[in-house]
Formats: sequence, C-alpha cells, structure tokens
Amino acid sequence: MQNTTTGIQKRSFITRLPFYYGWVILLAGSIGVLASIPGQTMGVSVFTDHLITALDISRVGISSAYMVGTLASSLIIGFAGILFDRFGARPMAAIASIFLSLFLVWIVYSNSIASVLIAIGVPHSVATFAVIALGFFGIRFFGQGVLTLVSRGMVAKWFATKRGFATGMMGIITAFGFSYAPQPLQYLINRFEWNGALISLAIFLMFIFLPFVIIFFRNDPASCNLEMEQGIKTATGSNAHQSMDATNELDLKGAKKHIAYWVILFSLGYWSLFNTAFTFHIVSIYSEFGIGATEAVRIFLPISIISIISRFVASFLSDRISVKYIYIVYALSLIIASIAMIALSTPVGTALVILGYGVGSGLFGMLNIITWPKLYGRKHFGAISGFAMSIIVAGSAIGPWVFSMIYRFTNSYRGTGVIGLVVSIAIFVLILLVPFVPKTENA
Repeated sequence: MQNTTTGIQKRSFITRLPFYYGWVILLAGSIGVLASIPGQTMGVSVFTDHLITALDISRVGISSAYMVGTLASSLIIGFAGILFDRFGARPMAAIASIFLSLFLVWIVYSNSIASVLIAIGVPHSVATFAVIALGFFGIRFFGQGVLTLVSRGMVAKWFATKRGFATGMMGIITAFGFSYAPQPLQYLINRFEWNGALISLAIFLMFIFLPFVIIFFRNDPASCNLEMEQGIKTATGSNAHQSMDATNELDLKGAKKHIAYWVILFSLGYWSLFNTAFTFHIVSIYSEFGIGATEAVRIFLPISIISIISRFVASFLSDRISVKYIYIVYALSLIIASIAMIALSTPVGTALVILGYGVGSGLFGMLNIITWPKLYGRKHFGAISGFAMSIIVAGSAIGPWVFSMIYRFTNSYRGTGVIGLVVSIAIFVLILLVPFVPKTENA
C-alpha cells in the first residue's frame, strides 16, 4: 500500500505541471548523453598521452587495449537494451552513472593495480594491458553504451509526432557540448593533473549526475499517468499520418526477420566504422598530402556546422515524411564521403569531406533514435536499439584498425575511399530496393 501511494504522489506531481513533462525529459536526456563523455572517444583522447606515460605502455598497446575493451562492450550492450525495456530509464541510467564513476576511479589506480599483478609474477605488458583494457571496457560499456542508449531511448519514448523536433533539439545541445568538452577536460587536467581530473569526473557522476537522474529521469508518459504528447498541439493530414510510429509492435526477434533491419544495421555500423577511423587517423590522413596537424583538425569545425544543420533539418522532416527518404540521403552522404577520401588532396575533395562527413554525421545521430519506434514501435525499443548499438560500437572499435591495415599494405589512405565507395553504393542500392515497412500479416 505504501509503495502504491508513493507512486501516485510522484505521478500527480508531474501531471500537475503546466507543461508537458517530455520537454524536461528532452533536457534530461541531453544532459545524460553529455554525461557519457568520459566514456566517448573524444573524452578518452584527452587522457591518452597521460595514460601512455603513467602506465609505460606504447601507443599501439593502448590503442589495442581500447579496441579490445570497446569490442567486449559491444558484445553485451544488447543485453543492456533488454534490461532497459524491463526496468526503465531511471534505474538503468542510475546504474550506468555509478559504474562509469567506479571505472574512472579504476583507471586512476590502474598503474597501482598493474603493479600488484606484476609483483605476483604477471609480465608487465600483460598486466598493464589487461588492467587498462578492463578500464576501457567499463567506461565504454556504461558510458558510450548504456548511458547513451538509455538517454536517447528515453527521449524517443516521450515523443511521437514531435520526436523529430525533439531529436533535432537534442542533437544541437549534444553537438555543441561534445565539441566544447575537450576544453573543460583540459582545464581539469591542468588544474588537478590527469588523475585528479578523472576523480573530479567520477565525483560529478556519483554525487551530482546520479541525484539528477533519480529526480528527473522517467521511462515514458504512461509511467507518469500521462498521454503521449499530452497538451501538445499535433499536426494533421497525410504528412502527420506518415510520421506516426508503427502500430505493429515487433520485438527483437520480429525485427530480425525484417530485411530492412539488417540493411539499416549495416549502414549505421559501416558509418560508425568509417567515421571513427577518419577521426582517429585524421592527422595521418592529411599528412599523406603534406598537410600539417593544425590544418588537418580545422576540418572538424565546418563538418560540425554542417552536421548540426543537417541533423536539425532531417529531424524536422522526419515528423512529416517517411524515414526511408532520409536513409536515401544518408546513403548518398556515404558515397560523397568515400569519393572525398579519393580526391582529398584537391579543393573539391575538401568540399566533399565537409559535405559528406557533415551530412553523414548529422543524419547518423538522429536516425539512430527515430528509426526504431517508427518501424517497430516503442514497446521493445531497448532490445531493438540495443542490438543496433552493439553493431555500431563494434564498428567504432575496428574502424581505426581497418584504415591502418589498408594504409600499411598500400601506403595510402585512398584505398579506404575506393573500398568505401563500393560499400556505400551497395548500401544505397539496398536502401532503394528494400521495403522499410514490415508486413503486418505475421504480427
């Protein structure tokens, strides 16, 4: 009886608000994605050189440990999606924030832990690799994986006809946050050293972000006695009908029987591989054409601007048109990005890099949120998107290695563009030919 009363009080508080609580969820989910930065590649990269020095490990060694940890996390992220469906956003985000904090502390003391293993006879290289790989596994799984999956999924569950708009706003907040993040991270390192900076992030996650999750995260409108988009004016007409979520709720098993699901996974996983590899090797890629590191990294600013614009425009359109049309444009951006790798040394190549990678990055971020409820419904969102996340994370893990192997055997990155062009054209053709709406007769 006591638990029931508590639940009613919590629901009545939200139902008495003069606005739809989904807007709070939009902000909370965006902050949740930003809180995953310590487990994202751009967050880890700020600490890489410090870890190399502290652990006395080579750059190849720490990169390999990062790949192993990321691949390991990709193998089980699908289970996190299933748990998200079962237990909801708040407990899953709370657990993720706790363990992300703990694994950051693990990395701080990784040298001491490795020393204990070395003292009992484990070779230095093995002990160091194992300890830091486990640390990377933890921050990648709970940061890039669970916390990102839950934060995005929660927003997707709170919106239907306005999901595209919400996704666009979320993209703007997170894009600016991610692009600015290296500066405060570097400030923390300058102020407290690298280990003190990680401890500061762990304290923030445990004592500031965790209470924030408990107070503001909610799984969906039904859990708060609200109707979907209650009080929000919705669009009418044929376009509104096109943007509706799937009425035929499919679970993961049902989605796997839909060929479009595999085409979508292939396209998203491929972009994760290609884009992560490009970012990881950006200095080396441009050095092939005699362009220095400072000049090379400047390309990210115009790319990020195009990314934000394309994501917002596509998110807006996703409330009005079939998601398949957005995937067609997305596939074209993959083709453009591949051609750019072949013609990178020319002014045209630079323009193609900005266009291809900018549009591709923007559409990738929003498609990874809006696709699943539009094609398969919201009921099994966690399991379906969690399995997709495992493919995406795996792609991000092996991408840099694939590029490095192509460069090793050809002494050029142009081969990545040639291979990428073939793959991208195949993706484009598949998206054109495969029906995106599952048949309802097997429902």
